[in-house]
Amino acid sequence: MSAEYCVLHVVTRSTWGGAQKVVHLLATRGHANASVACGGGGRLISELRTSRIPVFRLPAFRSSPAPLSDTRTLLRLLEILREHSFDLVHCHSTKAGLVGRLASLFSGVPTVFTVHGWGFYNTSYGSLRPLLVHGERALARGTTALVCVSENDRREGCERGILQNARTEVIHNGVPPYTPAPNSSPLWNELDIDDDVPVIGAVLRLAPQKDPLAILRVAKRLRGRGHPVSTVLIGDGPLAEDCKRFVRNNGMEDVHLLGFRQDALPLLADLDAFLLPSRFEGFPLTVLETMHLGVPIVAYDVGGVSEALSDRETGRVVLPGDEAAFTDAVEELVVNKTRRREMGDAARRRARNRFTAERMVADYDRLYDSILS
Repeated sequence: MSAEYCVLHVVTRSTWGGAQKVVHLLATRGHANASVACGGGGRLISELRTSRIPVFRLPAFRSSPAPLSDTRTLLRLLEILREHSFDLVHCHSTKAGLVGRLASLFSGVPTVFTVHGWGFYNTSYGSLRPLLVHGERALARGTTALVCVSENDRREGCERGILQNARTEVIHNGVPPYTPAPNSSPLWNELDIDDDVPVIGAVLRLAPQKDPLAILRVAKRLRGRGHPVSTVLIGDGPLAEDCKRFVRNNGMEDVHLLGFRQDALPLLADLDAFLLPSRFEGFPLTVLETMHLGVPIVAYDVGGVSEALSDRETGRVVLPGDEAAFTDAVEELVVNKTRRREMGDAARRRARNRFTAERMVADYDRLYDSILS
């Protein structure tokens, strides 16, 4: 049953990433009457419209610094807030957190900001990173409540003086459990892979943050150690050509670069080990989706990864940047089928107990109620 209040979710991009999936779940499953404002052109918009969620397109919105475009987006958000009676604005991601909270402050509407990993984690911002910290400190004072998706993000925010005087909660992300069709193996049906060869890989954006080339280097090392493995990368991004070049230059016929796929989840279920060598993260949904599928994970200990995974129980958590240890951890799973199955079963149990969409949405509903009741 819908609540009597209306929430406007603001997110920078409409691509189908982690923050956008959270927005979609909150908008379609939460108690509030929800609308969404976002940049145009992505899958989020079509998914929301299929569920009859009102969408306000912000064509000038982009993640990179763009003062003129950001000003136009701010003016458009102010217009939306004047024309519609929203009780709460909920902002997601760094840029939306900046522009959306300014619009809310000017309009006198309470705000929630979810930190899907602090913007200053992103090394590509370079000299702007200290400015982001100062900006977050200033905006926090005018934010009704801040939500961190991990204890790690809350700790980082406290250490930098952002959260000292702000109401803050930790709400771990959650995802709907996905159960593959019985006796279906779409990845094996599509690719020419020997039944006895372990399959490693990931669903990820081929971008510096995710470091897909690290996965290819690990696969090359494993092959050099005499372990036959097939490697599957599902996703697209600015490093796509670099990945293709690496595969060509090293003669890696056992690597499959599948590009962006709408059916990523069914394909993901066929992996024997999921690899996440990210340079920084918030609380990645791909980890939760993989756990629900019962696939063990090897990941760097960045962001909230170690809060999702239990090292040596549901997978392996490795010190960031230690590619040798990362390779050893993957090798441990590649050579031991029983260990893979045990870790995968433990991952599925942990996900179903802790990281469901139902629990996450209920936590946000309680937060909204406490602010607006």
